[in-house]
Amino acid sequence: MNRTQQGFTLIELVLVIVVLSLASVPLFSLFTQASTSLLQNEAIQTAAQLAQERAEFILSRRRELGFNGAVPELAVGTINENLNGSFSAFSRTTVISQPPVPPAGCPAGAVCKQVVVDVTTVGPSLARIAFLLVNY
Repeated sequence: MNRTQQGFTLIELVLVIVVLSLASVPLFSLFTQASTSLLQNEAIQTAAQLAQERAEFILSRRRELGFNGAVPELAVGTINENLNGSFSAFSRTTVISQPPVPPAGCPAGAVCKQVVVDVTTVGPSLARIAFLLVNY
């Protein structure tokens, strides 16, 4: 009585399950890393947009009011902001300085203010924008 074998033995099925489970462990760690990276990239993009928003606000005030140091947004000093709403995890620091030695990029005979906008969360800076305001 010859029987032809049909199907798989229990040992073969157990071995397939073990091999598949061992192969899936690195895949799950890749999904975890991808989601973490996605969250970090989202935070960096939001920080860059917040820094750009502040820089554009300062430039618009400069266009409206001129190179006037009496305007709080253009005065030499540091402005610290703790943002609220959906941006409450971010803080923004704006430093406006008028270096005694004109920085690179400042035309000869002009007065320049250097503006640095820095956006952070808990930890290191996520975005920084630096530019010059020039008064000819």
